[in-house]
Amino acid sequence: FFCMSSPKPEKGGIFDSVKNLVRREKLHTVSSDEGEQLSKSEVDSLHRLDMLHSTSDAAAFLTPEAIEELEKEEKELNISTGDGETKKGEEKNSWFNTLSSLISVASPSTGDFLSQITLGIQLATKSSAKDTNARLFNHTLHQFENAKFNMNFDVKEYCAGAFRELRENIYGIPASEYVSEWTLPEEQLSAAEGAGKSGALFCFSKTKKFIFKTIFRSEVETLINCVKDYHKHCNQQPNTLIMKMIGLYCFSRAALTNTETYVLVFGNVNWSGSEKAYPIHEVFDLKGRRTKTLRFHEEEGDSEKGVRKDKHLTRLFYTEEFRTPLLQQLTKDVELLQRHNLMDYSLLVGVHHCTEEEEKDLQPCPDHPASFGKSKFRAYKGGFHANGEIYFVGIIDCLTFYGAAKKVAHSFKSLLWSKEQLSTVQAQFYAERFLLYMQDIFPEGEQPSIEPFIPCAATTLEEDLTAAIKAVHQTYKKAALPCDAITPEIYKATTYHSVAVQGASMRVKEYAPSLFSYLRKEWGFDTDFIISDLDLPILQIQANSMSIIDENGAVKGTTIPSNSKRFIVETAQQRDINTLFTFLKNYVPHMLSHKDSLICKIIGIFKCSVSILSRAYVIVMENPEFISPKYPFVGTRLYSLQGLKVQQPTPPVRDGSISRPVLCLDRNLDRTFRIGPQRDKLVEILAKDVEFLRSHSMILYSLILTVGNIVSESVEAEEAENEKRGLSESAFGEWILLGGISNIWHHYGKREQVSSSFSLITRTKQETMGITDPQYYGERFMEMVENTLTN
Repeated sequence: FFCMSSPKPEKGGIFDSVKNLVRREKLHTVSSDEGEQLSKSEVDSLHRLDMLHSTSDAAAFLTPEAIEELEKEEKELNISTGDGETKKGEEKNSWFNTLSSLISVASPSTGDFLSQITLGIQLATKSSAKDTNARLFNHTLHQFENAKFNMNFDVKEYCAGAFRELRENIYGIPASEYVSEWTLPEEQLSAAEGAGKSGALFCFSKTKKFIFKTIFRSEVETLINCVKDYHKHCNQQPNTLIMKMIGLYCFSRAALTNTETYVLVFGNVNWSGSEKAYPIHEVFDLKGRRTKTLRFHEEEGDSEKGVRKDKHLTRLFYTEEFRTPLLQQLTKDVELLQRHNLMDYSLLVGVHHCTEEEEKDLQPCPDHPASFGKSKFRAYKGGFHANGEIYFVGIIDCLTFYGAAKKVAHSFKSLLWSKEQLSTVQAQFYAERFLLYMQDIFPEGEQPSIEPFIPCAATTLEEDLTAAIKAVHQTYKKAALPCDAITPEIYKATTYHSVAVQGASMRVKEYAPSLFSYLRKEWGFDTDFIISDLDLPILQIQANSMSIIDENGAVKGTTIPSNSKRFIVETAQQRDINTLFTFLKNYVPHMLSHKDSLICKIIGIFKCSVSILSRAYVIVMENPEFISPKYPFVGTRLYSLQGLKVQQPTPPVRDGSISRPVLCLDRNLDRTFRIGPQRDKLVEILAKDVEFLRSHSMILYSLILTVGNIVSESVEAEEAENEKRGLSESAFGEWILLGGISNIWHHYGKREQVSSSFSLITRTKQETMGITDPQYYGERFMEMVENTLTN
């Protein structure tokens, strides 16, 4: 902050003043031994020199030519003393010490700097208080004398009338309190050092109720341009969460340099009073952008000065009845910022964890000094109470204008990162992303006993998956009309779409669009409902994604349920998509002729070109874990079984998602599943489906079984079982759902034949092999079904 630029002095101006000052200091080194003293003007000049802003200032004055000239003059000085050599040596040491001090002592102490600013705020406030007829948006220039430094300085108070009205009439801060808060003791001045990444200097007031921050001239111009709307907004919106800006000043110290210091004063979001204040246990500074790193979690030490960023967010904020009004107010505030083309602002969230004693005695204090007026979000000593916590919330750092410089920065940064990862983006996009993020981190309802999701930095896979799902969502908006009759041509048809995703154009290849439109209509799936159901934000994708694991433990893809969990999106390999596309001419007739089939219902296949080098192949189908909206089902374990033989079952390993059930494979199977009287009928249907898959040389398909609970206040077992085929309540009170056969897109081709033969040559037991002869695979699969499903 102190390294402010200043015009380079010319010879004959300050240059000569510094040179003469050094010359006088040289002479004083010798004359002081003879009892002479420096004049008052010389002492004042030395003090002024000591107040130079930075080393660069002194270095600019003391150019090599100046130093050479001074050394030449030194040699010409004939100073006769009793001990010439010794005195000359002392003089030389003093001379070089003087030069060293001029270069190294380049700035005033932080305490002196803060003292001058706080003094200027006090004096300007007192002076403005006398002018009761001042116009709201006029600027006032004050001139004061600093007795400590024996110098004059100017303070320009911007929009003095408007900020005074906000302080006194809106936030209830009288001038006397405002002045008193900035009467800081020396120890607090010296302890107020601390600069952020921008190089700004911050200082708390006496009780930490207010903060001043040095800002750039561009930010001053931005605030002046929007101050009328800000003033009006604060008057009309008493619950506004935009930072409480209550003073804007410019300090000019022309007696020292031509630099100017701009200072903004605002209320402390996390302040809860000077007595019995709530300690803040967590502080978050959230922008709503994804991190540019590929790490899932940052180390605790990465958080800056105890303030955690988006990449450190490891929790959600359950605000109960405050959620709706909070989001509504955020929307109004962000609309104001967007209207003035502002971006890069943050939501500051301070969290106090209430103790049992505090919960018992907790009462709103609407007249508390920390309320800053009548805001409902500051009724509890500056915050609002929900979920056993007190939240202190405010929008800060909201003076960054998206102008020419930011547009250039955006152009360069967008070559390296996506818009979702950047802060430097268009104001409208920033506002939309910010509000969507707020909806995610302030979820509906009460906090569950188990935290459903820990937000973390998005990986490249999650980013690509999010882009692919958004592309599919956009593609469904362009859904083809269903065909009148199924002909051989519609099985081979493909359509290319260009859709806008995250501000960029993405190419999507849709396989058999008319055919799947026909199937959706035949199965009663409304396209408009699918469109809304697949509108998934990245946090939800992170929370609900589950990896698809093969028998060797390798990750083959990812599954993500839709909003209602009616559908599921699954990623697959290119070869599997090609196999499935070819298999459609057999799959569709079977599904249409066997209405009771338990094979998964596929309603879309897509290829999404995420980037030049990245492709995502996506299958959309009915979710085997879904029952009905009336009976929401929460699974605890999902069994994906192929009938592989294992000698000793092993416990399943949970993946990164804790909001999805634990995935269990054949090696984790240690039980049977009671599905009641419907068991025989379901086994018969499964036998027909397996025979169909075997006849077309399909392998690696899986039986999906989910164990969990129905989340409903009252559940009639018989009624629920009639709601969904394959649903049954066990004697232990758990619910078992037979989801059907999934993963049907693996064909036993030449590559699989070679792999199977090689495994047999190496004496691998066929019963433990996933890739094996379709006839044997089908027989082993049905043997597993017979042994696993019971009455």
